[in-house]
Amino acid sequence: MTAPSTRIHDLTKDYTWTSQTAPPAAVFPTKYTIPERGRDPFKLLMRDYARMEVEKDNRVHHALDKATQLRTSENIEPRWVEGLKLVLPVTAEAEYQAMKGAGLLISSINNPELQQGYSAQALDEARHLQLVGALRRHYTSTVPDPHGLQYGSRALSRHPVGSVARAAFAPNSVNDPIDAVIALNVVLETAYTNPLTVAIPQVAAANGDDAYASAYLSIQSDEVRHMANGHGTLRAVAEIPENIPLVQGSLDRAFWHQHQGGDTLVGVASEYFVRQRPWAYRDAWEEWVVDDFIGSFSRRFGPFGLKEPARLTDVARGLDSQHHAVATGLAALWPLNFFRIDPLDESDFAWFEANYPGWSQVYKPLWEAFAALSDPAGGHLLLQELPAVPPFCQVCQLPCIVPRFEDPEFRIVEWGGQKFAVCCDGCEVNFSWNPVSYASFGTFWGRYHGWDLADVILDLGFIRPDGKTLVAQPHLREDRLWTIDHIRDLKITVQDPLAA
Repeated sequence: MTAPSTRIHDLTKDYTWTSQTAPPAAVFPTKYTIPERGRDPFKLLMRDYARMEVEKDNRVHHALDKATQLRTSENIEPRWVEGLKLVLPVTAEAEYQAMKGAGLLISSINNPELQQGYSAQALDEARHLQLVGALRRHYTSTVPDPHGLQYGSRALSRHPVGSVARAAFAPNSVNDPIDAVIALNVVLETAYTNPLTVAIPQVAAANGDDAYASAYLSIQSDEVRHMANGHGTLRAVAEIPENIPLVQGSLDRAFWHQHQGGDTLVGVASEYFVRQRPWAYRDAWEEWVVDDFIGSFSRRFGPFGLKEPARLTDVARGLDSQHHAVATGLAALWPLNFFRIDPLDESDFAWFEANYPGWSQVYKPLWEAFAALSDPAGGHLLLQELPAVPPFCQVCQLPCIVPRFEDPEFRIVEWGGQKFAVCCDGCEVNFSWNPVSYASFGTFWGRYHGWDLADVILDLGFIRPDGKTLVAQPHLREDRLWTIDHIRDLKITVQDPLAA
Protein backbone atom coordinates (compact mmCIF):
# COMPACT_ATOMS: atom_id res chain seq x y z
CA MET A 1 0.00 0.00 0.00
CA THR A 2 1.37 3.46 -0.93
CA ALA A 3 2.06 6.15 1.65
CA PRO A 4 -1.01 8.28 0.68
CA SER A 5 -3.23 5.19 0.88
CA THR A 6 -1.82 4.36 4.30
CA ARG A 7 -2.60 7.91 5.43
CA ILE A 8 -6.17 7.59 4.14
CA HIS A 9 -6.54 4.26 5.91
CA ASP A 10 -5.35 5.76 9.18
CA LEU A 11 -7.71 8.72 8.85
CA THR A 12 -10.73 6.46 8.38
CA LYS A 13 -10.11 5.01 11.83
CA ASP A 14 -10.66 8.46 13.34
CA TYR A 15 -14.25 8.55 12.13
CA THR A 16 -15.63 6.98 15.29
CA TRP A 17 -17.99 8.34 17.87
CA THR A 18 -19.17 7.65 21.36
CA SER A 19 -22.73 6.36 21.47
CA GLN A 20 -25.17 8.29 23.67
CA THR A 21 -27.25 5.17 24.30
CA ALA A 22 -26.41 2.01 26.14
CA PRO A 23 -25.07 -0.73 23.80
CA PRO A 24 -27.25 -3.83 23.39
CA ALA A 25 -26.44 -6.80 25.60
CA ALA A 26 -23.94 -9.11 23.95
CA VAL A 27 -25.42 -12.32 22.64
CA PHE A 28 -22.22 -14.11 23.61
CA PRO A 29 -20.45 -12.06 26.30
CA THR A 30 -16.69 -12.52 26.41
CA LYS A 31 -14.60 -13.71 29.33
CA TYR A 32 -11.47 -12.15 27.84
CA THR A 33 -9.99 -8.71 28.41
CA ILE A 34 -9.96 -7.09 24.96
CA PRO A 35 -7.66 -4.11 24.32
CA GLU A 36 -9.06 -1.01 22.65
CA ARG A 37 -6.40 -1.02 19.96
CA GLY A 38 -5.62 -3.71 17.42
CA ARG A 39 -3.88 -3.85 14.07
CA ASP A 40 -5.14 -4.60 10.57
CA PRO A 41 -1.90 -5.61 8.81
CA PHE A 42 -3.45 -5.27 5.34
CA LYS A 43 -4.71 -1.69 5.85
CA LEU A 44 -7.30 -2.50 3.20
CA LEU A 45 -9.57 0.18 1.74
CA MET A 46 -12.98 -0.91 0.50
CA ARG A 47 -12.53 0.68 -2.92
CA ASP A 48 -9.35 -1.36 -3.48
CA TYR A 49 -11.00 -4.47 -2.08
CA ALA A 50 -14.02 -4.21 -4.41
CA ARG A 51 -11.87 -3.72 -7.51
CA MET A 52 -9.70 -6.73 -6.65
CA GLU A 53 -12.62 -9.08 -5.89
CA VAL A 54 -14.58 -8.15 -9.03
CA GLU A 55 -11.54 -9.03 -11.12
CA LYS A 56 -11.23 -12.42 -9.41
CA ASP A 57 -14.94 -13.17 -9.78
CA ASN A 58 -14.82 -12.36 -13.48
CA ARG A 59 -11.95 -14.80 -13.98
CA VAL A 60 -13.79 -17.63 -12.20
CA HIS A 61 -17.07 -17.15 -14.04
CA HIS A 62 -15.23 -16.92 -17.36
CA ALA A 63 -13.53 -20.24 -16.55
CA LEU A 64 -16.91 -21.83 -15.76
CA ASP A 65 -18.37 -20.53 -19.04
CA LYS A 66 -15.42 -21.99 -20.95
CA ALA A 67 -15.75 -25.31 -19.15
CA THR A 68 -19.42 -25.47 -20.16
CA GLN A 69 -18.66 -24.61 -23.78
CA LEU A 70 -15.87 -27.19 -24.00
CA ARG A 71 -17.95 -29.82 -22.17
CA THR A 72 -15.06 -30.57 -19.86
CA SER A 73 -17.38 -32.17 -17.29
CA GLU A 74 -17.62 -35.20 -19.55
CA ASN A 75 -13.99 -35.97 -18.69
CA ILE A 76 -14.36 -35.78 -14.90
CA GLU A 77 -13.70 -39.02 -13.05
CA PRO A 78 -17.18 -40.38 -12.13
CA ARG A 79 -16.12 -41.06 -8.55
CA TRP A 80 -15.20 -37.40 -8.13
CA VAL A 81 -18.65 -36.33 -9.34
CA GLU A 82 -20.08 -38.24 -6.39
CA GLY A 83 -17.52 -36.61 -4.11
CA LEU A 84 -18.70 -33.19 -5.30
CA LYS A 85 -22.19 -33.99 -4.04
CA LEU A 86 -20.66 -34.26 -0.58
CA VAL A 87 -17.92 -31.62 -0.72
CA LEU A 88 -19.94 -28.71 -2.14
CA PRO A 89 -22.64 -28.53 0.56
CA VAL A 90 -20.06 -29.10 3.30
CA THR A 91 -18.04 -26.17 1.94
CA ALA A 92 -21.20 -24.06 1.72
CA GLU A 93 -21.88 -24.77 5.39
CA ALA A 94 -18.33 -23.74 6.29
CA GLU A 95 -18.58 -20.48 4.33
CA TYR A 96 -22.02 -19.66 5.76
CA GLN A 97 -20.88 -20.18 9.34
CA ALA A 98 -17.73 -18.16 8.63
CA MET A 99 -19.84 -15.28 7.26
CA LYS A 100 -21.96 -15.38 10.43
CA GLY A 101 -18.80 -15.53 12.51
CA ALA A 102 -17.35 -12.41 10.86
CA GLY A 103 -20.63 -10.63 11.58
CA LEU A 104 -20.40 -11.70 15.21
CA LEU A 105 -16.91 -10.23 15.45
CA ILE A 106 -17.91 -6.93 13.83
CA SER A 107 -20.71 -6.45 16.34
CA SER A 108 -18.84 -7.78 19.38
CA ILE A 109 -15.29 -6.39 19.22
CA ASN A 110 -15.39 -2.61 19.43
CA ASN A 111 -12.13 -1.88 17.70
CA PRO A 112 -12.25 0.06 14.38
CA GLU A 113 -8.93 -1.34 13.14
CA LEU A 114 -9.98 -4.96 13.64
CA GLN A 115 -13.56 -4.29 12.46
CA GLN A 116 -12.17 -3.16 9.09
CA GLY A 117 -10.57 -6.58 8.59
CA TYR A 118 -13.70 -8.42 9.77
CA SER A 119 -15.85 -6.40 7.34
CA ALA A 120 -13.74 -7.48 4.38
CA GLN A 121 -13.88 -11.06 5.63
CA ALA A 122 -17.68 -11.02 5.88
CA LEU A 123 -17.84 -9.92 2.23
CA ASP A 124 -15.28 -12.58 1.30
CA GLU A 125 -17.33 -15.35 2.89
CA ALA A 126 -20.46 -14.18 1.08
CA ARG A 127 -18.49 -14.23 -2.18
CA HIS A 128 -17.24 -17.75 -1.47
CA LEU A 129 -20.75 -18.96 -0.76
CA GLN A 130 -21.86 -17.56 -4.11
CA LEU A 131 -18.96 -19.29 -5.89
CA VAL A 132 -19.92 -22.63 -4.37
CA GLY A 133 -23.48 -22.06 -5.61
CA ALA A 134 -22.21 -21.22 -9.09
CA LEU A 135 -20.14 -24.41 -9.14
CA ARG A 136 -23.13 -26.50 -8.09
CA ARG A 137 -25.24 -24.93 -10.84
CA HIS A 138 -22.46 -25.64 -13.35
CA TYR A 139 -22.20 -29.32 -12.42
CA THR A 140 -25.95 -29.85 -12.19
CA SER A 141 -26.31 -28.94 -15.85
CA THR A 142 -23.15 -30.62 -17.18
CA VAL A 143 -22.22 -33.85 -15.36
CA PRO A 144 -23.67 -37.19 -16.54
CA ASP A 145 -25.46 -38.17 -13.29
CA PRO A 146 -26.35 -35.04 -11.30
CA HIS A 147 -28.86 -36.75 -8.97
CA GLY A 148 -28.00 -35.58 -5.46
CA LEU A 149 -26.36 -32.31 -6.52
CA GLN A 150 -29.73 -30.57 -6.55
CA TYR A 151 -30.19 -30.99 -2.81
CA GLY A 152 -27.23 -28.85 -1.83
CA SER A 153 -27.31 -27.71 1.77
CA ARG A 154 -30.81 -29.14 2.24
CA ALA A 155 -29.27 -32.62 2.16
CA LEU A 156 -26.92 -31.75 4.99
CA SER A 157 -29.79 -30.73 7.23
CA ARG A 158 -31.03 -34.33 7.13
CA HIS A 159 -28.00 -36.54 6.54
CA PRO A 160 -25.62 -37.61 9.35
CA VAL A 161 -22.70 -35.93 7.55
CA GLY A 162 -24.60 -32.66 7.88
CA SER A 163 -24.39 -32.95 11.64
CA VAL A 164 -20.62 -33.43 11.34
CA ALA A 165 -20.34 -30.23 9.26
CA ARG A 166 -22.58 -28.31 11.63
CA ALA A 167 -20.58 -29.50 14.64
CA ALA A 168 -17.29 -28.60 12.95
CA PHE A 169 -18.24 -25.08 11.86
CA ALA A 170 -20.90 -23.80 14.30
CA PRO A 171 -18.26 -22.73 16.89
CA ASN A 172 -17.20 -20.11 14.33
CA SER A 173 -20.41 -18.13 14.86
CA VAL A 174 -22.01 -19.31 18.14
CA ASN A 175 -19.39 -18.56 20.75
CA ASP A 176 -17.59 -16.08 22.92
CA PRO A 177 -16.25 -13.69 20.23
CA ILE A 178 -12.57 -14.37 21.05
CA ASP A 179 -13.22 -18.12 21.11
CA ALA A 180 -14.88 -17.61 17.71
CA VAL A 181 -11.74 -15.86 16.43
CA ILE A 182 -9.61 -18.78 17.63
CA ALA A 183 -11.95 -21.39 16.10
CA LEU A 184 -12.47 -19.55 12.80
CA ASN A 185 -9.48 -17.36 12.02
CA VAL A 186 -6.71 -19.05 13.97
CA VAL A 187 -7.51 -22.77 13.58
CA LEU A 188 -9.83 -23.17 10.58
CA GLU A 189 -8.46 -20.38 8.37
CA THR A 190 -4.79 -20.83 9.25
CA ALA A 191 -4.52 -24.60 9.70
CA TYR A 192 -7.28 -26.07 7.55
CA THR A 193 -8.13 -23.85 4.60
CA ASN A 194 -5.00 -25.00 2.77
CA PRO A 195 -6.11 -28.67 2.86
CA LEU A 196 -9.62 -27.56 1.85
CA THR A 197 -8.79 -25.04 -0.87
CA VAL A 198 -5.30 -25.98 -2.09
CA ALA A 199 -4.89 -29.72 -1.55
CA ILE A 200 -8.39 -30.79 -2.67
CA PRO A 201 -8.19 -28.66 -5.86
CA GLN A 202 -5.04 -30.64 -6.69
CA VAL A 203 -7.11 -33.81 -6.35
CA ALA A 204 -9.89 -32.33 -8.49
CA ALA A 205 -7.48 -31.33 -11.27
CA ALA A 206 -5.84 -34.78 -11.19
CA ASN A 207 -9.30 -36.28 -11.78
CA GLY A 208 -10.21 -34.04 -14.71
CA ASP A 209 -12.01 -31.21 -12.91
CA ASP A 210 -10.35 -27.87 -13.63
CA ALA A 211 -13.51 -25.87 -12.84
CA TYR A 212 -13.37 -26.84 -9.18
CA ALA A 213 -9.68 -26.05 -9.01
CA SER A 214 -10.19 -22.57 -10.52
CA ALA A 215 -13.00 -21.64 -8.15
CA TYR A 216 -11.41 -22.92 -4.95
CA LEU A 217 -8.00 -21.45 -5.64
CA SER A 218 -9.77 -18.11 -6.10
CA ILE A 219 -11.36 -18.66 -2.70
CA GLN A 220 -7.95 -19.44 -1.21
CA SER A 221 -6.59 -16.11 -2.44
CA ASP A 222 -8.75 -14.40 0.22
CA GLU A 223 -7.76 -16.63 3.11
CA VAL A 224 -4.46 -14.91 3.92
CA ARG A 225 -6.48 -11.84 4.90
CA HIS A 226 -8.61 -13.97 7.25
CA MET A 227 -5.53 -15.52 8.80
CA ALA A 228 -4.19 -12.01 9.42
CA ASN A 229 -7.44 -11.07 11.15
CA GLY A 230 -7.00 -13.99 13.51
CA HIS A 231 -3.33 -13.37 14.21
CA GLY A 232 -3.89 -9.63 14.72
CA THR A 233 -6.72 -10.26 17.19
CA LEU A 234 -4.89 -13.05 18.97
CA ARG A 235 -1.76 -10.96 19.32
CA ALA A 236 -3.74 -8.11 20.85
CA VAL A 237 -5.46 -10.46 23.32
CA ALA A 238 -2.27 -12.40 24.13
CA GLU A 239 -0.48 -9.23 25.21
CA ILE A 240 -2.66 -9.28 28.35
CA PRO A 241 -1.21 -12.04 30.59
CA GLU A 242 -4.48 -13.03 32.28
CA ASN A 243 -5.89 -13.98 28.86
CA ILE A 244 -3.21 -16.63 28.18
CA PRO A 245 -4.84 -19.57 30.07
CA LEU A 246 -8.18 -18.81 28.39
CA VAL A 247 -6.56 -18.65 24.95
CA GLN A 248 -4.71 -21.94 25.53
CA GLY A 249 -7.88 -23.77 26.56
CA SER A 250 -9.79 -22.37 23.59
CA LEU A 251 -6.99 -23.31 21.19
CA ASP A 252 -6.86 -26.88 22.54
CA ARG A 253 -10.62 -27.37 22.17
CA ALA A 254 -10.86 -25.74 18.73
CA PHE A 255 -7.95 -27.69 17.26
CA TRP A 256 -9.38 -31.02 18.40
CA HIS A 257 -12.85 -30.11 17.21
CA GLN A 258 -11.65 -29.01 13.77
CA HIS A 259 -9.53 -32.14 13.40
CA GLN A 260 -12.50 -34.41 14.04
CA GLY A 261 -14.64 -32.86 11.31
CA GLY A 262 -12.19 -31.22 8.92
CA ASP A 263 -9.54 -33.91 8.70
CA THR A 264 -12.12 -36.66 8.36
CA LEU A 265 -14.16 -34.99 5.61
CA VAL A 266 -11.11 -33.97 3.57
CA GLY A 267 -9.51 -37.39 3.97
CA VAL A 268 -12.65 -39.23 2.84
CA ALA A 269 -13.24 -36.96 -0.16
CA SER A 270 -9.64 -36.92 -1.36
CA GLU A 271 -8.98 -40.68 -1.10
CA TYR A 272 -12.29 -42.55 -1.42
CA PHE A 273 -14.06 -40.54 -4.15
CA VAL A 274 -11.25 -40.51 -6.71
CA ARG A 275 -9.03 -42.83 -8.70
CA GLN A 276 -6.07 -40.50 -9.14
CA ARG A 277 -4.58 -39.64 -5.75
CA PRO A 278 -1.64 -37.18 -5.98
CA TRP A 279 -0.85 -37.67 -2.29
CA ALA A 280 -1.98 -39.46 0.84
CA TYR A 281 -3.95 -37.13 3.09
CA ARG A 282 -1.72 -37.88 6.04
CA ASP A 283 1.23 -36.40 4.10
CA ALA A 284 -0.76 -33.33 3.04
CA TRP A 285 -1.78 -32.80 6.68
CA GLU A 286 1.84 -32.94 7.81
CA GLU A 287 2.76 -30.26 5.28
CA TRP A 288 -0.11 -27.83 5.77
CA VAL A 289 -1.09 -28.34 9.41
CA VAL A 290 2.07 -29.45 11.20
CA ASP A 291 4.76 -27.60 9.24
CA ASP A 292 2.82 -24.45 8.35
CA PHE A 293 0.37 -23.98 11.22
CA ILE A 294 2.07 -25.54 14.22
CA GLY A 295 5.51 -24.31 13.18
CA SER A 296 4.49 -20.72 12.51
CA PHE A 297 2.19 -20.60 15.54
CA SER A 298 4.97 -21.67 17.89
CA ARG A 299 7.30 -19.01 16.48
CA ARG A 300 4.74 -16.21 16.66
CA PHE A 301 2.97 -16.94 19.93
CA GLY A 302 5.42 -19.03 21.93
CA PRO A 303 6.98 -15.85 23.37
CA PHE A 304 3.57 -14.98 24.87
CA GLY A 305 3.46 -18.28 26.76
CA LEU A 306 1.17 -20.18 24.37
CA LYS A 307 1.95 -23.79 23.54
CA GLU A 308 1.05 -25.99 20.57
CA PRO A 309 -2.45 -27.51 20.83
CA ALA A 310 -2.94 -30.33 23.29
CA ARG A 311 -3.54 -33.82 21.88
CA LEU A 312 -1.46 -33.13 18.80
CA THR A 313 -0.11 -36.67 19.12
CA ASP A 314 -3.65 -38.09 19.26
CA VAL A 315 -4.59 -36.07 16.18
CA ALA A 316 -1.60 -37.42 14.26
CA ARG A 317 -2.52 -40.96 15.32
CA GLY A 318 -6.06 -40.47 14.01
CA LEU A 319 -4.75 -39.47 10.57
CA ASP A 320 -3.71 -43.08 9.96
CA SER A 321 -7.15 -44.54 10.54
CA GLN A 322 -10.01 -42.16 11.19
CA HIS A 323 -11.12 -41.23 7.69
CA HIS A 324 -10.85 -44.89 6.63
CA ALA A 325 -13.31 -45.88 9.36
CA VAL A 326 -15.77 -43.15 8.36
CA ALA A 327 -15.54 -43.96 4.64
CA THR A 328 -16.31 -47.60 5.44
CA GLY A 329 -19.20 -46.46 7.63
CA LEU A 330 -20.63 -44.38 4.76
CA ALA A 331 -20.43 -47.48 2.56
CA ALA A 332 -22.21 -49.64 5.14
CA LEU A 333 -24.98 -47.03 5.51
CA TRP A 334 -25.15 -46.29 1.77
CA PRO A 335 -28.99 -46.34 1.40
CA LEU A 336 -29.15 -43.20 3.58
CA ASN A 337 -26.77 -41.21 1.35
CA PHE A 338 -27.50 -38.62 -1.35
CA PHE A 339 -24.49 -39.76 -3.42
CA ARG A 340 -23.27 -43.05 -4.91
CA ILE A 341 -20.27 -44.99 -3.60
CA ASP A 342 -18.08 -46.92 -6.01
CA PRO A 343 -16.68 -50.22 -4.65
CA LEU A 344 -12.91 -50.24 -4.30
CA ASP A 345 -10.91 -52.55 -6.57
CA GLU A 346 -7.50 -54.18 -6.48
CA SER A 347 -5.66 -51.04 -7.60
CA ASP A 348 -7.32 -49.12 -4.76
CA PHE A 349 -6.42 -51.83 -2.28
CA ALA A 350 -2.78 -51.69 -3.37
CA TRP A 351 -2.63 -47.88 -3.02
CA PHE A 352 -4.15 -47.85 0.46
CA GLU A 353 -1.88 -50.62 1.72
CA ALA A 354 1.20 -48.88 0.29
CA ASN A 355 0.33 -45.57 1.95
CA TYR A 356 -1.30 -46.88 5.14
CA PRO A 357 0.41 -50.17 6.05
CA GLY A 358 -2.03 -52.52 7.75
CA TRP A 359 -5.05 -51.04 5.97
CA SER A 360 -5.83 -54.27 4.09
CA GLN A 361 -6.13 -56.39 7.20
CA VAL A 362 -8.86 -54.17 8.66
CA TYR A 363 -10.74 -52.69 5.71
CA LYS A 364 -10.23 -54.82 2.61
CA PRO A 365 -12.67 -57.60 3.70
CA LEU A 366 -15.37 -55.00 4.37
CA TRP A 367 -14.96 -53.37 0.95
CA GLU A 368 -14.96 -56.77 -0.75
CA ALA A 369 -18.23 -57.58 1.03
CA PHE A 370 -19.63 -54.20 -0.01
CA ALA A 371 -18.84 -54.95 -3.66
CA ALA A 372 -20.31 -58.45 -3.43
CA LEU A 373 -23.60 -57.04 -2.10
CA SER A 374 -23.94 -54.20 -4.63
CA ASP A 375 -26.55 -55.97 -6.78
CA PRO A 376 -30.14 -55.74 -5.49
CA ALA A 377 -30.68 -59.34 -6.62
CA GLY A 378 -28.59 -60.38 -3.63
CA GLY A 379 -31.21 -58.97 -1.28
CA HIS A 380 -28.73 -58.09 1.42
CA LEU A 381 -26.85 -55.06 2.78
CA LEU A 382 -23.48 -54.70 4.45
CA LEU A 383 -25.43 -52.91 7.18
CA GLN A 384 -27.05 -56.23 8.09
CA GLU A 385 -23.63 -57.73 8.74
CA LEU A 386 -22.90 -55.27 11.53
CA PRO A 387 -23.74 -56.38 15.07
CA ALA A 388 -25.40 -52.98 15.61
CA VAL A 389 -25.28 -49.49 14.19
CA PRO A 390 -22.74 -47.33 16.04
CA PRO A 391 -23.98 -44.32 18.01
CA PHE A 392 -22.94 -40.88 16.85
CA CYS A 393 -20.63 -38.82 19.04
CA GLN A 394 -22.52 -36.04 20.78
CA VAL A 395 -19.62 -33.62 20.24
CA CYS A 396 -18.15 -34.17 16.75
CA GLN A 397 -21.15 -36.15 15.43
CA LEU A 398 -18.88 -38.78 13.82
CA PRO A 399 -19.91 -42.42 14.22
CA CYS A 400 -18.30 -43.96 17.29
CA ILE A 401 -16.02 -46.16 15.20
CA VAL A 402 -13.23 -43.55 15.31
CA PRO A 403 -10.35 -43.20 15.59
CA ARG A 404 -9.97 -46.94 14.90
CA PHE A 405 -12.68 -49.10 13.37
CA GLU A 406 -11.25 -52.28 14.90
CA ASP A 407 -10.71 -50.79 18.35
CA PRO A 408 -13.29 -48.06 19.12
CA GLU A 409 -12.77 -45.91 22.19
CA PHE A 410 -16.26 -44.53 22.72
CA ARG A 411 -17.84 -44.20 26.12
CA ILE A 412 -21.22 -43.17 27.54
CA VAL A 413 -21.47 -40.02 29.65
CA GLU A 414 -24.45 -38.84 31.66
CA TRP A 415 -25.61 -35.27 32.07
CA GLY A 416 -28.96 -33.81 33.04
CA GLY A 417 -30.45 -37.26 33.50
CA GLN A 418 -29.62 -38.29 29.91
CA LYS A 419 -27.03 -40.57 28.37
CA PHE A 420 -24.78 -39.40 25.54
CA ALA A 421 -22.14 -41.16 23.48
CA VAL A 422 -18.74 -39.57 22.93
CA CYS A 423 -16.22 -41.16 20.60
CA CYS A 424 -12.98 -40.56 22.53
CA ASP A 425 -11.22 -38.73 25.32
CA GLY A 426 -10.81 -35.50 23.33
CA CYS A 427 -14.53 -35.18 22.68
CA GLU A 428 -15.34 -36.10 26.28
CA VAL A 429 -13.17 -33.22 27.48
CA ASN A 430 -14.93 -30.82 25.11
CA PHE A 431 -18.34 -32.11 26.25
CA SER A 432 -17.48 -31.57 29.93
CA TRP A 433 -16.37 -27.99 29.17
CA ASN A 434 -19.83 -26.96 27.87
CA PRO A 435 -22.40 -29.79 28.20
CA VAL A 436 -25.35 -27.40 27.79
CA SER A 437 -24.28 -26.62 24.22
CA TYR A 438 -23.52 -30.17 23.16
CA ALA A 439 -26.50 -31.82 24.87
CA SER A 440 -28.89 -29.70 22.78
CA PHE A 441 -28.01 -31.69 19.62
CA GLY A 442 -30.49 -34.39 18.72
CA THR A 443 -29.20 -37.64 17.24
CA PHE A 444 -29.94 -39.17 13.85
CA TRP A 445 -30.76 -42.61 15.28
CA GLY A 446 -32.93 -41.09 17.99
CA ARG A 447 -34.99 -39.28 15.37
CA TYR A 448 -35.71 -42.50 13.48
CA HIS A 449 -35.80 -45.06 16.28
CA GLY A 450 -38.29 -47.82 15.40
CA TRP A 451 -38.74 -46.75 11.75
CA ASP A 452 -38.46 -49.08 8.78
CA LEU A 453 -35.33 -48.20 6.79
CA ALA A 454 -37.44 -47.62 3.67
CA ASP A 455 -39.53 -45.02 5.49
CA VAL A 456 -36.38 -43.29 6.71
CA ILE A 457 -35.16 -42.92 3.12
CA LEU A 458 -38.54 -41.57 2.03
CA ASP A 459 -38.51 -39.07 4.89
CA LEU A 460 -35.01 -37.93 3.90
CA GLY A 461 -36.34 -37.43 0.37
CA PHE A 462 -33.37 -39.02 -1.40
CA ILE A 463 -35.42 -40.56 -4.24
CA ARG A 464 -34.97 -39.99 -7.97
CA PRO A 465 -37.67 -38.34 -10.13
CA ASP A 466 -39.29 -41.69 -10.97
CA GLY A 467 -40.45 -41.84 -7.35
CA LYS A 468 -38.89 -45.22 -6.55
CA THR A 469 -35.18 -45.40 -7.46
CA LEU A 470 -32.77 -44.39 -4.71
CA VAL A 471 -30.39 -41.49 -5.29
CA ALA A 472 -27.76 -43.47 -3.41
CA GLN A 473 -26.37 -46.60 -5.02
CA PRO A 474 -23.57 -48.99 -3.98
CA HIS A 475 -21.98 -48.74 -7.45
CA LEU A 476 -21.71 -46.34 -10.42
CA ARG A 477 -23.45 -48.53 -12.99
CA GLU A 478 -26.55 -47.41 -14.88
CA ASP A 479 -28.26 -50.78 -14.45
CA ARG A 480 -29.12 -52.93 -11.43
CA LEU A 481 -30.29 -49.90 -9.47
CA TRP A 482 -31.79 -50.24 -6.04
CA THR A 483 -35.33 -49.03 -5.47
CA ILE A 484 -37.34 -48.28 -2.36
CA ASP A 485 -39.15 -51.60 -2.87
CA HIS A 486 -35.86 -53.50 -2.59
CA ILE A 487 -35.16 -51.76 0.73
CA ARG A 488 -38.66 -52.39 2.07
CA ASP A 489 -38.37 -56.09 1.26
CA LEU A 490 -35.38 -56.29 3.62
CA LYS A 491 -37.57 -55.36 6.63
CA ILE A 492 -34.81 -53.50 8.47
CA THR A 493 -35.92 -51.58 11.55
CA VAL A 494 -33.71 -48.69 12.70
CA GLN A 495 -32.69 -49.01 16.35
CA ASP A 496 -31.16 -46.20 18.37
CA PRO A 497 -28.13 -47.80 20.07
CA LEU A 498 -28.63 -45.50 23.08
CA ALA A 499 -32.27 -46.53 23.57
CA ALA A 500 -31.33 -49.67 25.49
